[in-house]
Amino acid sequence: MNLKANMKNTMFEELLALRHKRTLTSDERAWLERWLAAHPTDHARWREENALATALRRLPEPAVPTNFMARVWQDIESANRPGNAARARGWAWWRWPSLAQQFALAVVLLAAIVVIQGRRARSPVQVARSIEQVTAFTQMPSVALLKDFEAISRLNQAAADVELLAAFEPPR
Repeated sequence: MNLKANMKNTMFEELLALRHKRTLTSDERAWLERWLAAHPTDHARWREENALATALRRLPEPAVPTNFMARVWQDIESANRPGNAARARGWAWWRWPSLAQQFALAVVLLAAIVVIQGRRARSPVQVARSIEQVTAFTQMPSVALLKDFEAISRLNQAAADVELLAAFEPPR
């Protein structure tokens, strides 16, 4: 029962909207009269909407500017020029139409940051320390020597000559 009432109410709403566009047909008017007889609460609303539609129809049509057609043709011709279309396509990628393009840009930026960090010039001090660590592993003493603590403490610990490396560093 409720579904039927909703459908009929929807029909009433459609007739209200239709009244603003055109006059109702005889079948539509007959249905509306039956509806209003069964639902007196909607009668006041129908009168208000009907008065509004009638008042809107009495309004004069707005005047069209004298150069309206010229402006329309000018817009059409400018849109049809091949140069404008090419320029519009050239900048179309800036409009971000898809999530895939945004993701691709994020990946490219991340890759660029990783490459830049990897190629970043290391200072001579860092180079000297890394060479010092590598040479320490290449000249490993024998296992017997490593078992003796006194021998370990006497091993020569060579430090990097940071001052000499700084002297050879090119000026910035």
